[in-house]
Amino acid sequence: MTPNIKNFLLLAGVLATILTGGCKPENYKPLGKSATPINALAGTWKITSVTQKDEDAANKGFPYQTADLTNVFPYTDFTLTLNMNGNNPTTFTTTPGNSPKIINLASGNWTVDNPVYPQVLTLANATDTAKVTLGGYPLGASASNLKIALAKHDAASGKLLISYSFVFSKQ
Repeated sequence: MTPNIKNFLLLAGVLATILTGGCKPENYKPLGKSATPINALAGTWKITSVTQKDEDAANKGFPYQTADLTNVFPYTDFTLTLNMNGNNPTTFTTTPGNSPKIINLASGNWTVDNPVYPQVLTLANATDTAKVTLGGYPLGASASNLKIALAKHDAASGKLLISYSFVFSKQ
């Protein structure tokens, strides 16, 4: 063997030893009990901020796409109460105060699309239904915040026009 090949094989062997010798299995602590986001939804929530996004402007790359509407209208008057019986959603009430109607229902029953990982809250009374999308669970560092998103579509085309992001704080 030539000296270059010997040096190369020696270097490859040393590198392989260094790379594989430094690998050790990690001992991770157990994750513990899994979070239950649905239980964290229960309680009375009051709006603390509202952001409007012009989806068409965002799609076209226009510079002004979002606006903070929190203080433009009295959105902070709006409260939503979600009641539960154990792990099961039961009733809800909304109190708009002077706020624009975020949800057009005053009371009724609420459900979720998935009790383990809910994404959509369905609020219903005897005659009407409203669906809102969860934007974030009130867990961990944001345990006192609930985020809900609502979207407005064009009736004729179904195209998404405007979306709203509401941040609620637990009362």
